[in-house]
Amino acid sequence: MKKLTTFWMMIWMLGMSLPAMGAMSMSKMRQNARFLTDRMAYELNLSSMQYDDVYEVNYDFIDNVRYIMDDVVRGYGYAVERYYEFLDYRNDDLRWILSSSQYRRFMGVDYFYRPIYTTSRNWLFRIYQVYRDVNHFYYAKPHHYKTYKGGHYRTHFGHVSFYKNHRKEHYKHDFYKGDIRVHRNDKPKDRPKVNNRPAPERRKDVKKEVKKNVKNESRPVGRKEVKQDTRRTKENVSSRTSNRKEGQDGRRAVRQR
Repeated sequence: MKKLTTFWMMIWMLGMSLPAMGAMSMSKMRQNARFLTDRMAYELNLSSMQYDDVYEVNYDFIDNVRYIMDDVVRGYGYAVERYYEFLDYRNDDLRWILSSSQYRRFMGVDYFYRPIYTTSRNWLFRIYQVYRDVNHFYYAKPHHYKTYKGGHYRTHFGHVSFYKNHRKEHYKHDFYKGDIRVHRNDKPKDRPKVNNRPAPERRKDVKKEVKKNVKNESRPVGRKEVKQDTRRTKENVSSRTSNRKEGQDGRRAVRQR
């Protein structure tokens, strides 16, 4: 009985230590969004309103990428482009929530600015490499931890950030006005690998080459070439006959002697 309980405890601990691997459930997604937001609030000194809004943004980002990350790991180009698109949306939303100084600090921390990395088989959150204790939180759960379901995502507002248009009266601080796109500024070692298979040869080109070779081989011979060949054959025949006559005359001369 003790061995069985130990076995199940090991499985549970493995699932907690690797919270982003494989298919992600709704509860696991909320946990990852909360953990990432909790550490951002701790290091960036977020207010309570910022804390709730950042949780929404992280929730929307993880909710979108969890469906394509397996294809990102496999190196499919469409999935890599979609991942960067969702990441840019997330970082653009955060720009309207964080102050300019907070956003600059945010951009300088990889496990905040680029929260996910891929290996040859899995995709993981960088935050768990820095903060190992996944059960410890500095702050309580956001007030809408279980009720928020993506209602503030930009697809509901004409593909414009909700936090840009509806939060101006709440945030009086300056916003970061620089480039927030990760795809251009991302280092090659941080980019997911893309499978670039060489394009197969076109069959039309091969057929054309074969036709050209066949035409060259079956090219009709001109009259001049035929005449030259006939002259050569006549000359060869006459030379052969003359050689034969000379040989016969020589043999007769020897016999007479």
